[in-house]
Formats: sequence, C-alpha cells, structure tokens
Amino acid sequence: MKIKISHLGAVNQANIDLKPLTVFVGDNGTGKTWTAYTLLAIFGEYGLQKYLESYLDGKVKPSYPTLEKAIEQLFNEGNAQISLVQFAKNYAEKYFNEIASLAPKWMRAFLGTERVSFDELQVVIKLGDFKTAFLDRIKAARVNAQLSSALNENPLIHIYKDKGKSKLYFYSEGNALKELPARVVKNFIIGHVFQILHRSLYIIVYPFPTERTITFPFKLRQLDLFEQTKETDNKIGEPLNLFTNMISKAFLKNSDDRKAESKKSQQIRDYINLANILETDILGGDVDFESQTLEKKLLFQLNDKTKLEMPIVSSMVKELAAFVLYLRYVAKPNQWLIIDEPEMNLHPTAQVKFAEFLAMLVNAGLNILITTHSPYIVDHLANLMKAAQHDDKERIKNLFYLENTNAFISQEIVSMYLFEDGNAKNILDKNGVVDWSTFGNVSQDIADIYPQLLTD
Repeated sequence: MKIKISHLGAVNQANIDLKPLTVFVGDNGTGKTWTAYTLLAIFGEYGLQKYLESYLDGKVKPSYPTLEKAIEQLFNEGNAQISLVQFAKNYAEKYFNEIASLAPKWMRAFLGTERVSFDELQVVIKLGDFKTAFLDRIKAARVNAQLSSALNENPLIHIYKDKGKSKLYFYSEGNALKELPARVVKNFIIGHVFQILHRSLYIIVYPFPTERTITFPFKLRQLDLFEQTKETDNKIGEPLNLFTNMISKAFLKNSDDRKAESKKSQQIRDYINLANILETDILGGDVDFESQTLEKKLLFQLNDKTKLEMPIVSSMVKELAAFVLYLRYVAKPNQWLIIDEPEMNLHPTAQVKFAEFLAMLVNAGLNILITTHSPYIVDHLANLMKAAQHDDKERIKNLFYLENTNAFISQEIVSMYLFEDGNAKNILDKNGVVDWSTFGNVSQDIADIYPQLLTD
C-alpha cells in the first residue's frame, strides 16, 4: 500500500510503501513519529469515528451510490443487498482518501497540541498490489448485527453476511422501519459498512509510544472515542490514550476467556507462546497479574522466584512488559502495532534480540511499523532478511540470538525509509542491503577525534 504525505511538520514529502514490517529511521526532528502517528490517526479507530461523524452530519457529500440506493430500497421494500466485495473494489480507496482529507481538521486534537497547524497536510493513499489481499479479507468477513428500539426488544433491522460470501443483506422485521427514525436506520447501516471496510485493512491499530513505560497500579481509563470531539478533551495526545486503553484491556481480560480463544485459534496460541519467549529469552523473568484480595497487581517474577512490583523493576522490564500483556491477552491476527523507538531502555544485546522478536511477530500475522535510532536493530534486520534466503536455515539459526528460524524474515514484506532533509528515502535495495549513513557518520566522527587529540 503506497502512501504519499506532504507538508507534515519537518516532512515536505514522503512516499512510503507500507508493508507488514515498515521501518522509519533518521535524526531527531525529521518527522518519523509524526508520520507514523498520522497513519495511526487515519487507519485507526479514531479515523473511522471522525469520518463517520462527518458523513452522518452531512459534512461529507454522500458519494456511495450503491450504498445509498440499497438504503432507499430497504425503506421501500423492507430488504436490500449489495455485493460487499464489489463495493469495496469500487469505493475502498476513495473511502480511505476521504478520511485522509479530513485529517488536517483533527490532527491537533489527535496529537494533543493547540499550537501546531496541519492546514497544509495532504495524504494520498493507493492500495495498489495490496488491494487483492484487502478484498479477500472483505470476503472472509462474517457480519451478523441487529438493531433494536427501546420499545421493542426484538431486532428490528438485521445486517447479515456469510463468511466467504460477497453479499451483504439488510432486512427488517414486519413494520420495523416505522418504529425507527430514518436517520437511525441510515446511521446503523452506513456505520457497519464503513466499519467493515476500515477493519478489513487493519482490525485495530495499537501504538506503543515512547511514553509507554508502565507501572501498576495506575488509573485505568476506558477511552470512549465517540466522546472525543473537542480539542480540549485530549491534552496528552491520542497515541498515549490508545496505549493506556490497550493496557486496560489486558488488565480487565479474563484469563479463562483468553484460554477459550486460544483453543479455537492456533494464531492466538502462537501469540501467547511469543509472550513466553519474550519473558524467557529477553526479560529473564515472568510478567503477569496477580490477584491479592480485591487488588490486582502486575508483578515481575525473576528466575529465582522473587516477585517485584513494577515501580522497582528495571527500565527494560517496565518497557517490554506492555508487549507481554498485549501478546498474552489482546493480540489477534492482522492488527497493526506502531512502535516508537523500541530500543528505548534496552542494552544493545537486548536491542538485537528484540529485532529478531519483531520479525517473529510479523511472521505470526501482525503488522509492525517502528521508528528507530538504533543501528543494531536496522543492521540486524538486514541479517534476518539475508538468513531468510539461506538454503539451510536450521544450520544457521545458532548464529542468531534467539536461535529461532521464525525470526528470519522475507525482504518482500519489509520496507525501510530514512527521514532527512524533508523527505523519506527508501534505503533497502533489491539485494537486501541497507543504504544509510546517519549513524555511521557519527561513529566515524568519534573515531577521528582520538588520533587528532594525540597529534595536536
């Protein structure tokens, strides 16, 4: 999927090919994080809700004739249908670009700033080669929703679609349409159709901002995106709110429910296993909740069985605990994680291990975008891409820190961009070589200082 972003802070223009693993590198203040969070705003739940509000309030001109005709038919005949796959084929790209066109109006609220203007921001989205996979997800979706009124407990309107089928059906019970205002019916149908489009791209987007270090207990905030309508509502920025909301979901998750999910899904079992790998091979201890009387605490258990509260564990444990909780309790296939500086608080050895771990997450069906200053992560990803091409992966796996072939990642699903001079430059060539110098130049400068000191 190709994204063109113009006039975003330090970024004059960036042409980005989003892939299952996308890496942004570059100096401070070059626009990496703002670019990542703009994509979060558009493709996350926030963008869906803001667009839906604008569309239903008449701020966006109705321009989906297939859907509008079906709604009219529903009112006239009591039932209607559309080919959802064909609808997505015709309108999905238009839908995401209309969300992007509204982004300048709410980026200040999203980022929690009152001083920055985004009036000139432009974002253009092209699904390109990704469109086939996107349409397959639309077809695979199963929909079964009902709308009831306060006066009638029985469903008045149904929306239904079988998994693996194209047709989306709308139908009413008896004289149900007379019991509901036309606007309510329209909102219900349009909201579900837009939601299917949106979540077929990424089911949900979770940011891991640089402020992600967590300690428990902390005040859980159940964020209601529908209520975030004023810029003054959001002083700390939506990325941190969304991160906290994800941790809250993990905190409130019933472990039995997650076990039930894992019995039905191999991928859920894989995510739980990845949480265990993160604990064993990187953290060196276990992270989980423990209930004591009426209080639920997050504790870190060392290999010697010592249990520590989060405020006194190492900065690495505080940072990576969030990934353990996400994988153990929240993760599902086709979610997208936007991780700001995963190297933060990590020793170089841990950074390299975490690079391998990120590749394992992508190979397990998650999408990842990272911003980074770490040469260890970037250069080691090049090793992992080269390893994926090796004929005998089992023989070479012991060369790597986690010794796991699932960390070898195909170059076809990786993209890397260097942000500098107002642009984003592709730095991954066709041979898997990472062409960048932002850190190498600094290393060389430092190395040159010592001999000069000896001669001066």
